[in-house]
Amino acid sequence: MNLAVDEDRLYVRCKRDMYAYDHKNISEAAHAHIFKKDGKARSFSLFGNSIYLTDFCDLYILSKNDFQVSAVYRMGSDLSSDLGAVRFDSSNAYIAMRNGWMVVFDTLTHDYHIHDVVDSSFWDFCNVEKRIYAGTVQGELLEIDTGNMQVLRKVSLGKKNIYSVVPHGQFLYTVSQDMSIKAIHIGTLEVAFQAKKAVKGMARILGVHQEKLLIADSDKVSIWNANTLQHQCTIEFPTGQYNKGIVLSGDTLFGSDLHGVYQMTLV
Repeated sequence: MNLAVDEDRLYVRCKRDMYAYDHKNISEAAHAHIFKKDGKARSFSLFGNSIYLTDFCDLYILSKNDFQVSAVYRMGSDLSSDLGAVRFDSSNAYIAMRNGWMVVFDTLTHDYHIHDVVDSSFWDFCNVEKRIYAGTVQGELLEIDTGNMQVLRKVSLGKKNIYSVVPHGQFLYTVSQDMSIKAIHIGTLEVAFQAKKAVKGMARILGVHQEKLLIADSDKVSIWNANTLQHQCTIEFPTGQYNKGIVLSGDTLFGSDLHGVYQMTLV
């Protein structure tokens, strides 16, 4: 199950189906059966009036209003080229592909190009102005120019997977398989703060709320001071499989498990 939220709706992908709910009263607003078979590598993101849904090597583009599929693009071919995280700037979708490739997809014309960026896969990345910051499975943080998709800088943050990369203010925040949280200064790519033995599993950064960093970690959400990485507290809340079934929207957390979807207002 994956979740996403805009101003009016909570969007849910559950197995083969997509659902939309009015997140104020959780009434169903739309539902569609998208896939004929179950799949294990599906995720979606919202952009404009569209939903960008990845299914293994394919990219589906759906209407946010009624989930009608407007286009399907086969971008990869097998397990060596399946699709991962999707991020956006004002005009392009950037789609991670296994083994260090990245697709740049024009959201207006639907033209796209596949770039060989680096010789290592990346779990997550973010866009900051005209730069992409990506964390690799080898523990490196890359700075990539979106103009030519060339690596400008790279630094080693350890020898293990970087699972999540999220920007806020002057920092990039990361969580890694070495169980650390790091705050990296965007200008220098130097580690400004670090919390060791702070997370478990495939933890994921949800974002920053009132200068507090929220991290999903196996049906728990840990809260950290965004300026010092001092631990504040941990709350129990459903985060979905691999921490993919949870999203932070404004003052509200939306989470999920095998039984349903939940919400919590942050104070």
